[in-house]
Amino acid sequence: MTTLQRMSFADLMLQPEDGCLHELVRGEILHMPPPKGEHGTLEARLVEAIGRYLYRQAEALGWSESQGFSARDLLVGRVDSGEAGIRFSLPDDPDQVRGLDICYLTPEQVARHHTAGSNEYIPEVPALVAEVISASESAAYIDEKVRDYLAGGAQVVWLLFPKTRTAQIHRPRQSILSLTGSDSLDGTPALADFALALDALFS
Repeated sequence: MTTLQRMSFADLMLQPEDGCLHELVRGEILHMPPPKGEHGTLEARLVEAIGRYLYRQAEALGWSESQGFSARDLLVGRVDSGEAGIRFSLPDDPDQVRGLDICYLTPEQVARHHTAGSNEYIPEVPALVAEVISASESAAYIDEKVRDYLAGGAQVVWLLFPKTRTAQIHRPRQSILSLTGSDSLDGTPALADFALALDALFS
């Protein structure tokens, strides 16, 4: 019987710059090609919507652009995108590395990332994770990602399905919320009072 070698973080760092996303999950290095279709457009729209929300929140607390966006991030948190890399630990997977489509970090998480080193992977699962689901992603792979994000500390996970113009909201120990049509993405508790209609996002 052949025993597969368990890959390490060092092995992940040796992967070539081939345009693919490389993740380390339970000792296996996963390779994903760049996404197609509306993936990037939906990411950009969602990042823009969250960015506007954070801008307004910061202004309400007395922040202005002259203070710089780093100051804003430490005040109200920040949104990251473009396969933002995170490295975290789970009981059955002590060194997992994932790439996130979109995520929101609380001010406390931003500060911890600065402490760990801004050029390093985000050292935890962000408070909010959003994934645009590609047709090539299996249901088992998606379910595993959601379970890992929630087990790692995510307060809310959004799944966006471009093909069906639908979405799901996952929260720890709560039933899955399925969204369609004029339903809105709800950021509670990570982004209080944030809402974005699916009709607007998928238009």
